[in-house]
Amino acid sequence: MNFTEKVRQELCTDIPNPRHCRMAELGGIMTSLGRYEPETNNLVITSENELVIKITEKLLNRIFSVDNIDCKLYDIKRSGKELWKIVLSGKDREEVQKALKLGDDEPAADPVLYTMTCCKRAFLRGMFLGAGSITDPNKDYHFEISVLDERLAESIGSLITELGIEAKRIRRKHKFVVYVKDSEMISEVLNIMGAPVAMMELENVRILKDLRNHVNRQVNCDEANIRKALAASGRQLEDIAYIRKKTGLKGLSDELVEVALLREKYPEATLSELVVYNGETVGKSGINHRLKKLSEIADKLRAENMETPVQQSEGKHS
Repeated sequence: MNFTEKVRQELCTDIPNPRHCRMAELGGIMTSLGRYEPETNNLVITSENELVIKITEKLLNRIFSVDNIDCKLYDIKRSGKELWKIVLSGKDREEVQKALKLGDDEPAADPVLYTMTCCKRAFLRGMFLGAGSITDPNKDYHFEISVLDERLAESIGSLITELGIEAKRIRRKHKFVVYVKDSEMISEVLNIMGAPVAMMELENVRILKDLRNHVNRQVNCDEANIRKALAASGRQLEDIAYIRKKTGLKGLSDELVEVALLREKYPEATLSELVVYNGETVGKSGINHRLKKLSEIADKLRAENMETPVQQSEGKHS
């Protein structure tokens, strides 16, 4: 079972108590899955998901007294998948159409059906059951509702925005998609629709991902610091070795000799570790200042003893 099916299964475990919210949710399902059959003048709701059809049937029975026809079809045109279908005809169709304020050409619910916040949540829930999907948070963060009508996509996008969620729209082939990519926003969408279990699963994954990312950043930072410390230590050892070669350490102050010997003894130690090895008589800034002083002395000696390639060549000819 993929994550979308988990969410649908959770949403199908119960229906709203207020009648107006039930009608809004049913309106969302009708808008996403319903269609009129001109040849029979029937209103048909079709889905590959049995749970969605069952919750639709339950909503119809709780709101209206209808004699709905529930049957399973086998359609070769759709890769041999089983299709579940509810057919509403005659007075049943007229009653449902009028109560849900469905359009005459397409069974799209009128926005007046979901003006209250609770009804907006219920309508969004119904739209997701019929036309929504959500990616497994272990792989990516992506929530979407895909419809055929651009104006409907705009309406859904506006509704989601009114509920405090940042939604975007895009055209994908012949469909219009309203989507959310932010993990916190998707978590809030699940909460709004009434899927707390799925929301907690997403939150747990998000926390683990954030923790892993934090650990990786810390490790990368530590590795960078180690490389930087080793590179600095290497330069310091070269400077101390050059001073030894040219003048020796005897001409240096006791503090500089002490830190030079300390660095030679602990070539891979960080500044903080050198402070500890030195008995913490000098702080990190003090150790760093003395090492920089040794580097300045070494650079001065190099400048005094530097010969250009031309000078070296002339010396050989002479």
